[in-house]
Formats: sequence, structure tokens, C-alpha cells
Amino acid sequence: MDIKEEVYSVFLRLLCHFGPQRWWPRIWKEGNHRDEIIIGAVLTQRTLWKNVENALKKLEDYGITSIAKFYDTDEGYIERLLKSVPFRRRKIRTIKRLWETVKYGVPSREKLLEVEGIGEETADVILLYAYDIPTIVIDEYARRWFLRFFGLNVGDRMLRSYLHFEDTFYLKEMHALLDELGKRYCKRKPLCDDCPLKSKCRLYVRVFSKR
Repeated sequence: MDIKEEVYSVFLRLLCHFGPQRWWPRIWKEGNHRDEIIIGAVLTQRTLWKNVENALKKLEDYGITSIAKFYDTDEGYIERLLKSVPFRRRKIRTIKRLWETVKYGVPSREKLLEVEGIGEETADVILLYAYDIPTIVIDEYARRWFLRFFGLNVGDRMLRSYLHFEDTFYLKEMHALLDELGKRYCKRKPLCDDCPLKSKCRLYVRVFSKR
């Protein structure tokens, strides 16, 4: 079995173990879900999702349910609504800059990366979840799992080629499933004994199974 085949096998095993994650969760009862995803993708940088969920609910309570409305609202006013989110001043400005890019239609990855405050992970989340464009999201959870599972230390470009398949259901679920794996088992200090992938994981087979 080559690496890509093994990656897909891992995807199926995680899907069976955790079930579909169905990202991106809808918080707003009304409003533009695409805009909600874009705003949420920025707000979730370096914070817990529960903080973002609280912030999105607060925005909805005050009628800010689109990027256009967000852009037109005073920064100081929005900042008071986003008390649950760290680095909110920087994130507010990033979202306002994003409006200048996304208002013209589907943005390219290059255009998104030109926006101050948008890195590769956030750009890929926006493309995949907001616009349904097939792209794999590479984050610390994916890097950590790949290194431990395959025993291979590769750069993001190579990792992207190994994890990518032209199927948005797979891409959305794989990103969410690897994050779930990382939060529950493949932590910085791994909990390998309970991991659903341990029988195939190079780290477990090499080190932990010999205890």
C-alpha cells in the first residue's frame, strides 16, 4: 500500500471511529452562511472554538450577519461585541480587509494570502468550507499525525500532495477528523494506547508497543 492509499485508509478508519464531523457548523440562525464561515475562520485563529461561537452569536444579536455589514460597522463597536475573542482588534481589521477581496466574487488563494492577517491555513479553510473549492487544510494536527504515523518528516508542499484528493467531502472531513484525533489522542504528549490508529502507527509500533 502506498502513502496515498494508506492516507485514505486512515480517513475511513477515523470516519468510522468519530463519525462525520460536518464542519463548518452553522451558528447564525439567519444571515449569510458563507460570510459566517469567513468571519469565523479569522476569529478562530489562536483561540478555542467556543470563544468564536460566543462571538458569532453576539454579532447576530446585533444584526451583523454579513461581511458587508461587518465592514460598515464601527471597529470600536464590534470590538465590544467580540470580548470573548483574543487579538480582536487585529482580527477585526483583517475581516474588513477581506471584504475588499471577497466582494468581487470567489477569491484565489493568492489574493487571500495578500490580505494582512491571512495565512495559508486560514486561506485554505475559507476556500474549502466557504467556497467548496477542493483544497486540503494543513495545520499542526495534520503535521504531527503524519510525522508520527508514517515516520516521515516532510514539508507542507509534500504533505499537501499526500493528503489531497479531489473530493470536497473527504477534504472537509479529513481536516476535521485529524483535528479531533489531535485533540483526543495525538496530543503533544500522545495517548497512544487508546488511539484508533495505533496498530498502523510507526511511532506506536516502534516505541510504545515495546514497553
